[in-house]
Amino acid sequence: MAKKYKKGDPAPKVADYPKNSAGKARYQADYKAWQEAQNPTVKELDIPPLMLPGLDGPVDAQQARDWFQFTAAKAAKGTPARKYYDEFVARLAKAGIPKSKYNSVWADAVSWTLSPGSGSKGDPKMYQFNASDYTGSGTAKAPATSKSKTTTTTQYSPSNAGATINNTIEQELGRTASADEVAAYLKGVNEKAKLEPSVYSNTSTTKVTGSGATGVSNTVTQATQSTGFDPTIFAQNFARSLPDYAESFAAKNFLRIVEGLIGPDRTAIGKVVEQ
Repeated sequence: MAKKYKKGDPAPKVADYPKNSAGKARYQADYKAWQEAQNPTVKELDIPPLMLPGLDGPVDAQQARDWFQFTAAKAAKGTPARKYYDEFVARLAKAGIPKSKYNSVWADAVSWTLSPGSGSKGDPKMYQFNASDYTGSGTAKAPATSKSKTTTTTQYSPSNAGATINNTIEQELGRTASADEVAAYLKGVNEKAKLEPSVYSNTSTTKVTGSGATGVSNTVTQATQSTGFDPTIFAQNFARSLPDYAESFAAKNFLRIVEGLIGPDRTAIGKVVEQ
């Protein structure tokens, strides 16, 4: 049971209590009773005094943060302050929290401890942190890489193939393509297209920095596109493989030779024949 205090009474000193858990509990109860006596007209919030090893009496938030960073972290091994510090950071290390975030976790633990109704019992070490709140803040997660590959084969329709080969034969042979020639070309062009598909390759690497609303996601994509089968050369070779191409080729070249001999005067060909 806590002692009874009056306004103006000196605050209890932690050194006057046994240095065990029972003594700590008695001190906290007495300190709370003393606080209430100093402000009898004001209802005290349920905030237990923050007690830390090696310090005589309760401390405020700033003192607790400084103690962790400058006192406990550099205290000699085996001392109460260093043991407390080592136990606290061991939990952080096990959770995968980087050392650069240890002070941030401790600051949050202190804030929680001094929050009304937290149930902290004045001990920041009771703070139940969420590791993801610290492992992603200001650190870069391992890049995630995804790869994809798309292969596309063109299937030529009878009307498309017919128009292509008919135009090509007309240019090469001076005539239209027959039905058999269109059918043969259609079969050949689709078989050839299967052997030379268009290939699209994509590699995306995403790097995430931060977390939550402040997180930044950066994606870099590298892609390559190979061209697929081109029917133009195939149609030309098909037309030139037809039996009457040689005759048409010879006729065209004969006319070019004659035109080269007679020059730009097209009427001269008649004069050559008359002679």
